[in-house]
Amino acid sequence: MVFQLERLVTSRVVSVERATLFSLGASAVMCLSAPFFLNTDRAMTGMLLGAGTISAGLFGVSAQIAEGKQKIHASLEEADLKALKQELQGKALSHHVKSAIASKRDIAAFINGLPEHERPRWIQEYGMQGLVALPEPPARQVPPRPGIPNPEIADIDEELVQSIINPGALQVLQTIAANYPSYIRLDAEWLNQVCDAAANHDMTKRSNHHFYISGGTQSGKSTLAGVIVNKIASKSQTPAIVLGSDPKDEVTRWLCKFTKKFDGMAKLVDWRTFATNQIEQQKARVAKVGGDCQGVPELFLLQDEVDSVYGGGKGLPGMVDADTAKDLQGFWNYVIKFTAGLKGHGIFMGQSPLSSETGFSRPSLKNVCFMATGQTSSYILEHPQDFVNVKKEILEVLRQTCELLEKAGVRYALVIPTRGNPFVALIPEFDIQGMEQKQDKQSSDSTSASTDWYEEIKKWANELGRRPKYQELKQKYQELTGQVLNEKGITLLLENLGYPED
Repeated sequence: MVFQLERLVTSRVVSVERATLFSLGASAVMCLSAPFFLNTDRAMTGMLLGAGTISAGLFGVSAQIAEGKQKIHASLEEADLKALKQELQGKALSHHVKSAIASKRDIAAFINGLPEHERPRWIQEYGMQGLVALPEPPARQVPPRPGIPNPEIADIDEELVQSIINPGALQVLQTIAANYPSYIRLDAEWLNQVCDAAANHDMTKRSNHHFYISGGTQSGKSTLAGVIVNKIASKSQTPAIVLGSDPKDEVTRWLCKFTKKFDGMAKLVDWRTFATNQIEQQKARVAKVGGDCQGVPELFLLQDEVDSVYGGGKGLPGMVDADTAKDLQGFWNYVIKFTAGLKGHGIFMGQSPLSSETGFSRPSLKNVCFMATGQTSSYILEHPQDFVNVKKEILEVLRQTCELLEKAGVRYALVIPTRGNPFVALIPEFDIQGMEQKQDKQSSDSTSASTDWYEEIKKWANELGRRPKYQELKQKYQELTGQVLNEKGITLLLENLGYPED
């Protein structure tokens, strides 16, 4: 024991002191009482009384010293007892922990002997992460596909371009998804549902008007944005208007065609001016038909590299000044707050999800469908207060799912729609090579910022004095916009001009 040696030494000293005290006490009593019982002369009586007095004095002094030693001895005994108690508690705790670990390892060994498809359930229920082996997902295998011609806007062959990658990961996650179907989406239909909510012709039932896609470099943000544009534009009552700013200067491989696109940092001021004018024209279209927006085209406003351009309000040194950055930030928030009722869709892309770096206010982010790809999802789930509001149990399920998908090398996103539950979803694979849209830069750049394509075509049709022929209308639209309408687009345009199909 810690204090055992010191206590034993003190104990011996106390024993000696007690024997000494007994001897001095006995001597004092005998010397002082002897004259009363023995016939002693005067000299002997004096000697005995003197010796008794001295013994009594020594007894008193020794008693005081011994009392202090006894207190020390008692303290040492108490300390030794506490040390013994702590040592016994430590041994008991160690035994308990070792027993718990051994029990958990026994359970893990049992689960490892179960069929692989059952293991994820027991891992979650008994907290066996790291103890139970999961099946390794098979290597990514994408079957060869035939080349897909460049589709016209909103004309995508879903069967050819959409498939779930790494299907082996589905088996690992099936149990979790079955228990939490609203929060884990392993199908490809979720993207259609998100876009359908944004394209509902009943304006009172629309949601997900705007989108912010956040993720690292080459995580597929622009690809996903292009597909979203095509899916929503495919339901536009008249040909959609797609406008965008690509600060990277034509590096991005887009899957949608633009009515007009501004490439490079130097065009940001022109982009904001042009886009603001287009919003005013959209207001005029809506005013003509009323609040239900019947026949009004979908208007898309795409901004790539949001956080790089804004730079926390300071812009990008040598390329974007602070005033331009703040003007753009005001424009983005304006799009989110005021264009939803105009069939307007702001689609923003950036690497950072933080308001301080993008300029989006928290209320503005509540009005966008937020998609965080890859590891950005993990960051948001570690700092959920500004993004998701779910129970701790659901938050943990979302975290575990993202971790499994990250380890399996599967592309995924945390999707937070404007209505409904947040969920983790697999990102479909798209044939970028086959779908990439080559922009007609010359026709796009030569377009006047004040041109209203619909009004120009309407004026041309009135001057023609008859129903335009299919090929005539297609050629006229291509001359004005630089785009080629598909059959569905021509039919809708004819109907909107007052020439319903025969």
